[in-house]
Amino acid sequence: MLAFNDRVAVIDDNEDGRDTIIDELGDHNYKGVAITGRYGSDMQRLLNEIEAQDPGFVICDHRLTAQQFASFNGLQVVEALIARKRPAMLLTTFQDPERVTLRAARSRVPVIRGRDGFRIEEIAHLRDLIQLEIDDKPVASRKPHQVLLRVEEVRPQEIDVVVPSWRRDHALVVPRSLLGPNVRSIVKRGDYLLGDVNIGAGHEDELFFANLNEIVPPAKDLT
Repeated sequence: MLAFNDRVAVIDDNEDGRDTIIDELGDHNYKGVAITGRYGSDMQRLLNEIEAQDPGFVICDHRLTAQQFASFNGLQVVEALIARKRPAMLLTTFQDPERVTLRAARSRVPVIRGRDGFRIEEIAHLRDLIQLEIDDKPVASRKPHQVLLRVEEVRPQEIDVVVPSWRRDHALVVPRSLLGPNVRSIVKRGDYLLGDVNIGAGHEDELFFANLNEIVPPAKDLT
């Protein structure tokens, strides 16, 4: 286990939810630091305030707009923190409209947890997992593999795909924005895409998709 300081910053526009996490952190010998205020579109100011606290870990809620905490979302905050090499995780409700948004950034955000499934006892493990990815040493479930994806449906903003090397009978919604520009406008039902997927993931919400830049013949089976 990697050593880290015991300060954990909590970003949540819901005061009750934030206070609950802070209390639970104290029960587990962490020093919870509540990040409060109104930031509008100024994410840089929020990031600077987080950095000033120098937390060993950051827990950030995805929805930050309801109480006018910020006009941006928690996914953007966590992405920015990890880019700064600051271990951070996202909390969300995993509602269907959010799934596609989250999947678009999943390759850059190692840990996303539903509120009901997150436990404070996980923090040390999750921090280690994120730090390994920051150090470019991802765990097996986060390693990308080049595989085939079969296109089942095509819509203006999304496509449905099956990844046979993950689960042959389960369709997944993928944002069309993840497709390379050379295939985005021509992809159709029945096509096979070549791309990188972390097929070691145990749940569909942990999957990410990258380098979807090529349509290949079905015979080119890399699964």
